[in-house]
Amino acid sequence: MKVFLTIIISMFFSIANYGQIKFWENLSCEEKTNILNVCESELIKTFYEGHFVLSDDEKTVGLLNDLITVNDSTLPLSFYLLNKICTQSDGALAETVSSSCIQFVAMRPIYFLSYFSNNREISKQKQLFETYAMFIGSELYYKRIGTSNIKYDYKNLKEIFNSASESNNDIKETFNEFWKLVDKYIKNME
Repeated sequence: MKVFLTIIISMFFSIANYGQIKFWENLSCEEKTNILNVCESELIKTFYEGHFVLSDDEKTVGLLNDLITVNDSTLPLSFYLLNKICTQSDGALAETVSSSCIQFVAMRPIYFLSYFSNNREISKQKQLFETYAMFIGSELYYKRIGTSNIKYDYKNLKEIFNSASESNNDIKETFNEFWKLVDKYIKNME
């Protein structure tokens, strides 16, 4: 119940600030520098600087945990790096990344959906959009058959997205498109 209440509060503030959402790719050099200066995670900084090799190990799990538990001041950087990790992940690392994706999007559904609403026409982003759907669909499938211990199931996560997207037609359209892909990936795994 506490987790659900936290998510609802987070969604309220995200909806209230929908027009003010900022993404790393749209920030000025000065804004990026300011975010890097307030970032407390050495793992995030090391990965951003290109001095971190992703693998299926505790250090990478630590990086993923740091990326999904960020505060609002470093959110653009964390999402940018999570996107980068998603595009580089395969094999055992992809399994770890998929649960982090679900945690991130469940905590920040408006941010996630806004990113893809704003960048829907960019083919590179379309590939990333599909990657998230694949990761989330596969993790939800594993949850359903009992081999994943994520706290969100299909119904919970869909309701989080649905509630977050109700007040904005662009966000709602993006959610519907995204969830169709999630369903497709789940069906492909059956």
